[in-house]
Amino acid sequence: MEENVKTLINAGQTTVYNYLLAHYRDIGMDNDDLVIYMQIHHLQSQGDQATLAALAKTMRVTEQAVSKRIQRFVQQDLVTVQNLGNRQEYFDFSPLFDQLLNGKQVNQDNQVVSTGQQSRRQVVRTLQGEFGRQLSPMELQTVNQWFEIEHFDPNMMILAIQEAIANNARSLRYIESILINWKKANLTSPQAVQIAKERRRGVVYNAGQSSKAKGNQSEKRQPTVPIFKFDDL
Repeated sequence: MEENVKTLINAGQTTVYNYLLAHYRDIGMDNDDLVIYMQIHHLQSQGDQATLAALAKTMRVTEQAVSKRIQRFVQQDLVTVQNLGNRQEYFDFSPLFDQLLNGKQVNQDNQVVSTGQQSRRQVVRTLQGEFGRQLSPMELQTVNQWFEIEHFDPNMMILAIQEAIANNARSLRYIESILINWKKANLTSPQAVQIAKERRRGVVYNAGQSSKAKGNQSEKRQPTVPIFKFDDL
């Protein structure tokens, strides 16, 4: 018994604001969200990494389930993910407390998933399917920025993912560079991208044909040299 008490004491405590416990549902969190927040807060306060694997092991759920919850945090602007280098990430919940203190409330009666949310899920699922793994919290935040900051069209995102995979480049940075280039070129639909590709092929093809045609014309314009026999002169 005494050993168990020592273990309990040595494990330390995790402090949670009572105001959060009283109002977490007001900002769209549910019970599972609260538990994941507390687990992340616990790990980071000890100086440990709150990885998907560590969270899933502690909560006895799958990494996919944890990833979906963190995705919800990012979409609801409750957390920002900071890249610390060496594949280390830090969850900053300052936006959560900003919403809590500002009294921002979510309409709990509206359970209908918007088209934007459906599109976001489709993009995430496509990426995870092509990458063959769950997206990291940092990657989920990048996808969220594509929607909230860059305002890329979801159809263009899917097309850019396919373009990147065709070039064997499984990288969000590569996909984003494709989207930025299309935006600069004012290519705002998959049809516009396809037309641009066909035009590029057409220019190369026509140029080749023109060169060949010019070559034929040059050959025709060359003066013919008559062949004489000195006996005929």
